[in-house]
Amino acid sequence: MKKLCFVLFLGMSALTGCRTFPPVQNIEHQSVSAQNVAAVEKAIEVGAANKGWVVTKVRDGLMEATLNIRAHQVVVEIPYGADYYSILYKTSTNLRYNEKKGTIHPRYNTWIIYLNRSISAALAAQ
Repeated sequence: MKKLCFVLFLGMSALTGCRTFPPVQNIEHQSVSAQNVAAVEKAIEVGAANKGWVVTKVRDGLMEATLNIRAHQVVVEIPYGADYYSILYKTSTNLRYNEKKGTIHPRYNTWIIYLNRSISAALAAQ
């Protein structure tokens, strides 16, 4: 019985160490029906802030958003115009990003989905 438990424990440990990570998810050219670029910019700021992201305007048509959760950090670029916005991976810390494979910890994709939903909701509320 002890041998069986030990073998099961080793098998479970091996499987835990072999975790695969999903591809980095980007939101590209999300169509919007806003009145103007300023409305899209405001919706990005409000939507991101609602989910804990800190947004910085890099220049007209480009924002950068940073999310810090415990020891993890994510930075995305958000290019936008009057009729679209995108959310593109820029860099991260402690999320096991693999540049060659284009993979990252699954929580990253979850945070991007929530960010996108929040921006969409802010646009709809205008």
